[in-house]
Amino acid sequence: MSAPLIPPARLDIEGVSLRAGDTELVRDISLQVAPGQMLGLLGPNGAGKSSLLRTVYRMSRPHTGRVLVNGQDVWRRPAGWVARHVGAVLQDMPAEFPLTVRDVVAMGRSAHKALLEPDLPHDAALIDAALALQRLGPLQHRPFRTLSGGERQRVLLARALVQQPQVLVLDEPTNHLDLRHQISLLQFLKDSGITVIAALHDLNLAAMYCDRLCLMDQGRLVAEGRPEEVLTAGRIRAVYGIEPLIARHPKTGSVWVLPG
Repeated sequence: MSAPLIPPARLDIEGVSLRAGDTELVRDISLQVAPGQMLGLLGPNGAGKSSLLRTVYRMSRPHTGRVLVNGQDVWRRPAGWVARHVGAVLQDMPAEFPLTVRDVVAMGRSAHKALLEPDLPHDAALIDAALALQRLGPLQHRPFRTLSGGERQRVLLARALVQQPQVLVLDEPTNHLDLRHQISLLQFLKDSGITVIAALHDLNLAAMYCDRLCLMDQGRLVAEGRPEEVLTAGRIRAVYGIEPLIARHPKTGSVWVLPG
């Protein structure tokens, strides 16, 4: 599973706004993610990153605008179609249920199967590959509830991979991961060939691994483009309220944000 088994899709977010009562969570956001690209959503807490992602994986219907996967409006397609085309790895998932790691990963195949249809050899092969890819083989028979936060995050990514999505949505996927696993995860996503949109907090890791960045604040799009175009001292000062020093990573050459 080192390469996508189906072609990645183009993702278009067109004029999306989302409200909760009288509060505007997302304000007229338009973005495009080319097939196979990785787009990072940045911004402080409450910027609207998770709210925007919820409109993509069909959790929160936008009040205005459209979300298109290869030109298909996800809010006009059946839920099963969306489950086959869009995978999601979210911040929180209930852990107190009696399923093993392998059971949770296998849930990703449900979008491709009829109710109560048993797993076939093809399904088992995909599950085995995803477990191996995330180094979860030795844990596959462990109860999910006994895992650490970082281990659970890797299980949820493996579950999304066996879905074989054309678009992968991740909400703060590096939460609970140590530095080694953060780098491993982001490098995998960059190399996967899957179209990825991810909310991230670490500006430097986002700059190193994402093809493009989107900076949000108070539900609005502040800037979108290549990392060096988005992460300027003026924008970081305005959005995060800090005085940054902008440099270049000595090995990768990517933009590097340091305390001023």
